[in-house]
Amino acid sequence: MKKIAVLFIIGAAFLSACSSARWVRTTIEKQKDFTVTLEQRQVEGKIIGQKYAHPYKIDLADFEKLLKDLTYIEKVGLMNTKKQSPVFQAVEIDRLAPVLADTLAKADASQRIRFRSYNRGKALIFSVSRETEGVIFIESGNQLSIAFNFINSEIDSTENTTYPRSFSRVDPLKIKTSDTTIIPTATYAELYTSETGEQSPIWVVADLDKLKEAVSTVPVPIIEEKGKFAPAVDTTPPAQTSKDLLKEDIKNKLKYLKELLDEGLISKKDYNAKKAELLDKIN
Repeated sequence: MKKIAVLFIIGAAFLSACSSARWVRTTIEKQKDFTVTLEQRQVEGKIIGQKYAHPYKIDLADFEKLLKDLTYIEKVGLMNTKKQSPVFQAVEIDRLAPVLADTLAKADASQRIRFRSYNRGKALIFSVSRETEGVIFIESGNQLSIAFNFINSEIDSTENTTYPRSFSRVDPLKIKTSDTTIIPTATYAELYTSETGEQSPIWVVADLDKLKEAVSTVPVPIIEEKGKFAPAVDTTPPAQTSKDLLKEDIKNKLKYLKELLDEGLISKKDYNAKKAELLDKIN
């Protein structure tokens, strides 16, 4: 009984110590479609130093490219088909990147950034709201980390998402498994690898020096004419007419509709009804 009592006391003390550790947040900006905060780790009211390389001034163009290049794989449908998609839509990057870049320039060595972004855009046929949450920080060696709690997680249509909800209590740096996986397609970024050699599925580390080089190295097509260099002639094909764009849009929607049917996400009746509606637009 004494051993049990001692174990109980030790366990209670451990839980008490854990419960006293928390992230304290300061809101930087909160809008309908995103929230950005600075957060510090505190234990019993005392700030725990993290040794981040903050404040850090990052060029907006560099940061926008980083967000644009982020892609991930998710499993969709009843057959768990793998689908590769961008983490952020262009509209998300436009509103989120300036705030995140500005917040990095304001943070101190004990603060990291936590953000949540809402993607309320419409899919080809159905409207689906999604949310993405994570943290951002920079360490010595110009290494920028973005660790996600979740990526484009579908929101229950019954939930009230007029304004962003409270952040997740899970520290994304401790996530070992995920239904989604970041795919580092850029040469300047890679998945975080722990000391044991394990890779985190949704924590990516970018080399900021290589990122800047990737942004600045923009190939300019040129041609040589009579010993001189001149800008290449624009060989871009003429823009499609509105009628051609409509046909292409309907074609893509029909393909997507067939995928939904094959995966059992819609009924044959719904498929035929929507198909007829789309084909009517061609006439």
